[in-house]
Amino acid sequence: MYFRNCVYFLCGCVAFGAMASPDVTVFFPEINGNLSSITWAHAVNNQSYLNSTLNDNNIMMIEADIVLGTLTGTNNTNGTNATEIPVMGHPPSNTSDLSLENFLTTIDLFNTNATNTTTRKGVKLDFKSIEVFNASITLLRSYNQGRYPIWLNADILEGPINATTVPVNADQFLQGASEFNNTVLSIGWTTNFGANMTGNYTTAQISSMTTVIRQNNVTQNITFPVRAGLAAESLSVMSALITNVTGSTLTLWSSEGDNVNVTNLRNLIAQIGVGRVFIDIPDDLRNQLSLDNLPSTPVAPGGASSLMPKLVVSVLVALLAFICK
Repeated sequence: MYFRNCVYFLCGCVAFGAMASPDVTVFFPEINGNLSSITWAHAVNNQSYLNSTLNDNNIMMIEADIVLGTLTGTNNTNGTNATEIPVMGHPPSNTSDLSLENFLTTIDLFNTNATNTTTRKGVKLDFKSIEVFNASITLLRSYNQGRYPIWLNADILEGPINATTVPVNADQFLQGASEFNNTVLSIGWTTNFGANMTGNYTTAQISSMTTVIRQNNVTQNITFPVRAGLAAESLSVMSALITNVTGSTLTLWSSEGDNVNVTNLRNLIAQIGVGRVFIDIPDDLRNQLSLDNLPSTPVAPGGASSLMPKLVVSVLVALLAFICK
């Protein structure tokens, strides 16, 4: 009986691992574990841009924004706008020629028919409100098959510098996303930043994030989208964040014209390692970073290896096998 229980436990561990989203290092083996080499298309919020992105073999991940709105040309007979649905767009715009349903259908069909694995795409869905996320849940259930990377993104907490944008409700988002265990959660902070501003992420903001993750019993893989100019001034708290959330990663992003200390940003990436940092920033900033010779693992204490969860499971399995003899 004791041996049988051990076997059941081990099988449970394997089953849990099988539920994970396709890891980008597996889906895109050509990156050789270097997350910084993942290429992005940003704000793919209309049909034309989606079509051109799918035909661009240099793009791996497609980022798109979702709002509650209407499709262009869809008015009721009395001339008023039709019922709002999840459409691709960035506030304040709430009209689009591309609905979330058509976006996901197009991506799914493209990946299914891809004859070359190097042309397939992953998707990052940036939900701009809790209302549009809740309205999208039924659609997401239809496409959450684990065939390609799907990230669910939302800014769920207030961040630097005294950001005034209302965050997506953290508890509702995390609870709603909990059923989608084939996805990666991309959860971050609202920000207020620009060309003539300086600031950083604070210990309190990091603590708030780890607390809300713990309180909502999050089990999915997590990446933290952080604004490059702010993260560059936040090495210690960024290192603490990914150390405290096992197996997590950073996704660096930036708006055009942001004030970014390139030296500090490069040091952040080097300290954490390109095996744990996605980089979705403008080309001119990226070119200044000279990323080719950065290590894939941390050059100094501060970030646990991205292989840590697998290592822990391997050790646990070996220990249980010994006990169950």
